Amino acid sequence: VLFHPWSLVARCTSQKVKMLSLVLAFSATLEASRQMAATLPRAPSSALRMAAGQRKASWLPGATAPSYLDGSLVGDVGFDPLCLVALARTRASVDSGPWSRVDRDSRMLMATPYEQRRKVLWMREAEIKHSRLAMMAVVGWPFAELVNLPISKTLGLPNQMASSGRVPSLFNGNLFEGPQGLFILAVALATTAIELSTLDNVEGLTPTGYVAGDLGWDPLSLLESRGSVDEMRLREIKHGRLAMLAITGFAVQEVVYGTPVVDQTPFFFHPWWPF
Repeated sequence: VLFHPWSLVARCTSQKVKMLSLVLAFSATLEASRQMAATLPRAPSSALRMAAGQRKASWLPGATAPSYLDGSLVGDVGFDPLCLVALARTRASVDSGPWSRVDRDSRMLMATPYEQRRKVLWMREAEIKHSRLAMMAVVGWPFAELVNLPISKTLGLPNQMASSGRVPSLFNGNLFEGPQGLFILAVALATTAIELSTLDNVEGLTPTGYVAGDLGWDPLSLLESRGSVDEMRLREIKHGRLAMLAITGFAVQEVVYGTPVVDQTPFFFHPWWPF
């Protein structure tokens, strides 16, 4: 096959020109994208977010509180790093349909302020109830380990504790055997009655001005005699949070070490105890 040598040069030159045109077009597109990105609003820094209305979270230096935690509730330190408030069962519009399949942060972002408020109050109600149970349990747990054995010996009754003198629990066992099973059943029925009587208040279905956790029970009038109402509520929520951590520690310590918590830290529970 015969061909002119200049045709080969022309072909190579044409290919180079095409490649150069593609490179120039890509560069121009990239530069246009950069210029467009420069004109778009950037994600605000922490200082700008603060200026925009978000407040500092007091639980961690430098952290900012979620927008739905506005500090109006006592004890609100802006702590919800996993956005667990979105799990509150308040039948909000973002709890069903396509939004139910997105992440929790997006669901809270798309919820209306009213739906956000209902979820926060639902979680506050749950927190206070768990706090009160934990405060009673954190006192009753070591007290039972201290007095059960001597009382059972004195009265000639069988010892109802778990192995090694530990409190009956889900981890330690012996929770539903004997009289404690009937006690747990009675407590469950009483708790169910309270839940059913306050269900509308908890979910915010009635505009009654209900304060989360306020069941109207204060026979000794401690709420007003010991300081301001908000101060007493703050004390309750702080003690409750500490108690929830403590009772969890009790349960884990006993299942790990296999001994009663009062024997693991005797300087706390019986430095002068006669038994």
